[in-house]
Amino acid sequence: MDENVLYLTRFCGVERYPVETAKWYIIEGDGTEDDPDMLCLEMDFGMGDGLHEDTAYLEAEPSWEVNFYSLKIPAASLQPGFCLEQPNREEDVEGNLYYMEHQPTIDNKMEVVEAEGERLKIRLTGITEDVNYYDGSKPKNTMELVAWFDKNLSLIHISEPTRRSY
Repeated sequence: MDENVLYLTRFCGVERYPVETAKWYIIEGDGTEDDPDMLCLEMDFGMGDGLHEDTAYLEAEPSWEVNFYSLKIPAASLQPGFCLEQPNREEDVEGNLYYMEHQPTIDNKMEVVEAEGERLKIRLTGITEDVNYYDGSKPKNTMELVAWFDKNLSLIHISEPTRRSY
């Protein structure tokens, strides 16, 4: 598996999308189950290759966002071997793929593979409805990537003044 490539496994084969940007940040909660910390991963992808005829003409440039929760997520703990899971249900919005429309991702898992300062190499997996058949007639798609994520330093959360992002 190449780094910095999203592998989208569909009923008709594997589509590959190059990572354009990959960012991470933490929104700190109060450490309770009602307000846990949140590790946010945001990725944008370029146009893919290996596309099936039903998606090639769409010229999609997908994006994927996943939020992982834990009571506390100190930034210093984001070292190789650190893992989180978000086995959310389809109606949850903690994982979201935008292909041609927004669709939830489920069974999201992440692992820090390598760390260089505030850059993290993360393995990320998830499952979503087929990106071109929304009626359940095709098997779910699996998504997998290993990519370098940069810390997003430009975040300001005006709408959540009691939370801090790191």
